Amino acid sequence: MSRTRTRTRTRQRRPIILLRPVPRETPLHRVWAGTKVLSAAALSVAASFAPSWTGLGILLSVLVVGVLVARIPRGVVPTIPWWVFAVLAVGLVLNAAGGGLAAYVRTILLGVGLLVLASLVGWTTRLSDLVDALPVLFAPLRLLRLPVDEWVTVCALALRMLPTVRAEMRVLFAARKVRGRPGIRTPAGWWQEVIDAVGAVVSVSMRQIRDLGDALAVRGPRSATRRGPRSATRRPLRLRLGDVLTVLVVAGACTAITVWG
Repeated sequence: MSRTRTRTRTRQRRPIILLRPVPRETPLHRVWAGTKVLSAAALSVAASFAPSWTGLGILLSVLVVGVLVARIPRGVVPTIPWWVFAVLAVGLVLNAAGGGLAAYVRTILLGVGLLVLASLVGWTTRLSDLVDALPVLFAPLRLLRLPVDEWVTVCALALRMLPTVRAEMRVLFAARKVRGRPGIRTPAGWWQEVIDAVGAVVSVSMRQIRDLGDALAVRGPRSATRRGPRSATRRPLRLRLGDVLTVLVVAGACTAITVWG
């Protein structure tokens, strides 16, 4: 009995992990981060403007191929709460009664497909590679005389701070579990609990931001711009065979979705 309970608890405790790459050495992991970001954006736009059964089937096929090539394990999929299925079931019943069942199912499949697509990019891309790709992706905006360096610096700092904030949130939630739940049953009590959790997360984030600001002030006002994102532009951009194959597959999928969708 104890083993069964332990297994069920471990299955129910799989958290939502964002922007944490799966440690693999696969062709999709070696593709440049900018190629994956642009490919995901192109597939999202093509599938969103043509959400037909054919377009969804093509998007699903590309996702299945990507998951198989990247060798994504099953354990990275988080546990979905029961209330999500309950909400989907209620919407299914209401749309079936109103005659919009097909459109509702296509919308759900499109949302799941886009979520898996974004997760696939996060599972196969390190944060450092994504930070290095930002100056190249934002380079065309320099022609419009936009503050690209400032935008890249802000995005780079935000991405680099995500692991630290995530670790602090894990410590906060672990301390909350150790303290135990008070057993609140009223909606007002649940709302107060949500407010307390959000306040704790905001306070932890503000502390991290203050420490980061002090570190940048000690290093100098322009050190983050000189040594941070601009240094990535000096690195030579080398596109490999995997980048070419990814572009060809995504271009073919987008063309098929547009023509047959």
